[in-house]
Amino acid sequence: MGLAEYSLRMEAALLKQANREREIALQAFLNQSVQETKGSEKHPVPKYTRFSDFFDYGEAIDNIRANYEQDYQPVSKAGANKREADLIAQRWKKYIEMKRKER
Repeated sequence: MGLAEYSLRMEAALLKQANREREIALQAFLNQSVQETKGSEKHPVPKYTRFSDFFDYGEAIDNIRANYEQDYQPVSKAGANKREADLIAQRWKKYIEMKRKER
């Protein structure tokens, strides 16, 4: 396994870990939203009203990808899916090309 393939696999592992952390944070958020409140006893208000206030998944992904891609720019939510699909296709082509060169 070459350095480029190792780097690609490491990034994939970290992205998978970020997805798992998101699932754990979501479960914690749902548990917390039922229990933790602020305000008076008569008028309790949930401490966090949105999941994004509790855990910023986009920021976690941006941090991981910024470490592995030198020219990475944080993406907006609107174009994120299209850009991500294009990037995955591009990386897949690179991976296949690397595999062919190894043979």
